[in-house]
Amino acid sequence: MKRILCVFCVTCLWWPGVPSALFGQATEPQQESRVSLAMDVFLKKPMERVYEIHVHLTNDSLDPVIVNLRDLPWLPPNDAGWLSAVRMDARHRPLQQDSFPGKLGSRRIRLVPGESVQGKLVLNQRMPTLLEDVRLFGIRLEWDCSHATLHLVCKQDSPRMLIIPKADPGEPDVYAVDEPACRQLERVIGLIDVPQGHELLFLLTNESVMTDLEQVQALLYQVDDYVRQCRPTWTNSWAVDFFAEEQIAGFLREQEGRRYFEKGLWQRANIGQYSSQIRTLYRFPWSRKQADSVYLSVYRDRVKIR
Repeated sequence: MKRILCVFCVTCLWWPGVPSALFGQATEPQQESRVSLAMDVFLKKPMERVYEIHVHLTNDSLDPVIVNLRDLPWLPPNDAGWLSAVRMDARHRPLQQDSFPGKLGSRRIRLVPGESVQGKLVLNQRMPTLLEDVRLFGIRLEWDCSHATLHLVCKQDSPRMLIIPKADPGEPDVYAVDEPACRQLERVIGLIDVPQGHELLFLLTNESVMTDLEQVQALLYQVDDYVRQCRPTWTNSWAVDFFAEEQIAGFLREQEGRRYFEKGLWQRANIGQYSSQIRTLYRFPWSRKQADSVYLSVYRDRVKIR
């Protein structure tokens, strides 16, 4: 279940092998209030016969709002109940849905006007009989914008129902991706690898960049450009691991990573991490003297940029 691990990696700041005690405390919004967020829901098929529900929550007010990540509808235990699925047979029987255990601690982010926080649910993981029910009956997905803590607003022109028709072939979505432009962006950001099944990038980055917040901010803007243009199946919740040495980039849980760790090489090379969902940059997490964390968003008003 690599995708399940990825969700927790990006949204819950699960970094393989990195003890949380090493991280400093990022400066983050302190006030919490009941906020109003415009909710949009999309059905996506990133791979053959894989169905995902993507949820975008956007601050469409004129003022900044504070959102606590523990309240997001795609994270446990909030992921249960708000989305219903029924078979399109004569009895309209509901599909069994599995909710994965877990609960995110309190973590607040600040959304300026127009900024969104996004996430997804992989329906194949939640609904064991999904593919068989699609083959035999088709299914109807419905939701409303009610939430115990967040004030979610469904736009009038935004649908609250999606249908996967009977015998849907499950062909993956097709996107127009400028491959030469993406290869150029990969060189610009220093891309080493994108681990399969994870919305995570390993980047080759100099320590001098990591020590300069302006340079890191500029680099993360470029990463955001890359994700938007070249990873269309992702949400805006992705993560980055920064490495000073290309050959060491990888997960600690892998045999090669453990070997580098035992020699002290992995700790020296892994100079930073970033989660776009919690808007936090962790610098030099393995260094007692240099380790710190900074609240950092990659949102830019695209209209003003033009």
